[in-house]
Amino acid sequence: MTKKKPKEKRIMDIIMAAVDLFLERGYEKTSMEAIAEKAGISKGGLYFHFNSKDEILIQANYILNEPTARMMQQALNKPKASEGLSFFIRNYLKYWKIHDKEAVFFFLSITKTLDSPELWNMYAGYMKKVIKFYQDLLQKGIDSGEFIPHSTYDHALILMSALDGITGYLVMNKNLDEKEIISIYEKKFIHDILQKNHKKLKGE
Repeated sequence: MTKKKPKEKRIMDIIMAAVDLFLERGYEKTSMEAIAEKAGISKGGLYFHFNSKDEILIQANYILNEPTARMMQQALNKPKASEGLSFFIRNYLKYWKIHDKEAVFFFLSITKTLDSPELWNMYAGYMKKVIKFYQDLLQKGIDSGEFIPHSTYDHALILMSALDGITGYLVMNKNLDEKEIISIYEKKFIHDILQKNHKKLKGE
């Protein structure tokens, strides 16, 4: 008798099989039958967990975003705001450069948001959560006197856009110097708002 896999493992097998097929064949050309075959389960077993490709796509987005959520929590737990921001920038860029397949999958998912109100709402919620994360870290730095007073929303929005933007280039161009990019981002988004650096510039 074949030993059944734990539910979580079966779901992850389905999701990763679907991700592979979506990237290989395109979303529209991937059938539920093909996903079931690649995941090594019956079609009935697949429909036991998911009713459609859309459901798989949405669940894949939630699951594949979990590492970023963990990074955010770890960053918030750092003693200093600057340490938290540096930790997140470094690990975020390193993670997506290594997990390029998952990054490309997210680019594909974004093209589906116009067809899926649920996926659209998920991305809107994710954006709101990320901006709040940056704002909380920045405000922590301002409150402690580590950062100069500034608009945390403006800074958070620009940082989020810059990080997500460069992620695509890191995935497409393996010749980009990851360390150089991290250094630039740390300077522009952390060092330039440090209170001590502004005091030096003023000669205090």
